[in-house]
Amino acid sequence: MTQNNRNLFQSINKDILKGFKRIYWFNYLKFKKIYLNLKSNKINKHNISILYPTRERSVKFNRMLNSLIINCNDPSRINIMLLLDTDEPELDKYKEVISDKLYKDLNFQIHIKDLKNHAIRNNYLANISKDMILFPVNDDIIFKSKDWDKYIDEEFSKIDISKPYCIWTDTGQKYPYLHSDFPILNKAWYERLGYLSSEIFNHWYFDTWICDLSVRSKKFHLSSDIKIYQYSAHSIKEEVDSTHLRITKNDNASKDKIIWEESLQIRINDATKLIN
Repeated sequence: MTQNNRNLFQSINKDILKGFKRIYWFNYLKFKKIYLNLKSNKINKHNISILYPTRERSVKFNRMLNSLIINCNDPSRINIMLLLDTDEPELDKYKEVISDKLYKDLNFQIHIKDLKNHAIRNNYLANISKDMILFPVNDDIIFKSKDWDKYIDEEFSKIDISKPYCIWTDTGQKYPYLHSDFPILNKAWYERLGYLSSEIFNHWYFDTWICDLSVRSKKFHLSSDIKIYQYSAHSIKEEVDSTHLRITKNDNASKDKIIWEESLQIRINDATKLIN
């Protein structure tokens, strides 16, 4: 091989090697980008606490559980946290519902304690929950969405779950202001404020307080995939029971409206805590 041919051969080898290097780095960067995109879209699964203060509504409890379980993607990570009064007359009926084989994959806790109002009850359950996701519900609701727990995972995977945040469910209700009847919160919300919702009311404004703070702090978004239906006594006559009558007596709604109107500065201050 002449010197010229040898130099030409070496030059060709260098060009081929450079070509292979370009192809290698091109593919490396391409697959790295794909990997990072997949990683950024990863869905994180968390245990979910269903906060469920209730009284004399074991039948409605069963109705709620039935809708929850048939629409649930992974019931093994759902923790149903019941809170009953010490004089609960239907305690045995609640236990009978829980023992149904249909609900064997769910996790149950029964807490018996006398607490003053709706917010205090939910805050108590939120405090003792060990889960990242807290879902306070009324005892007259049903779950409408298939794979509702999977959608909760997807929604909370969009944000930094270590910081306070709120996902609004879709109840089909129309309000003249931004609102969701059943917001879902993360544990960070409770840890930042020391509560899910303020305990200053007699009964009402639990969800309204949460929604007001989430709007002021911009720590929320609405999920139309998580649908909840409430059998409200205001629209369905047979839903009027002893629990409803107890809640609505003593004009608590009017009293709580006054408290709400006088609490503006507290809400502004607490919304600021969620931001900082």
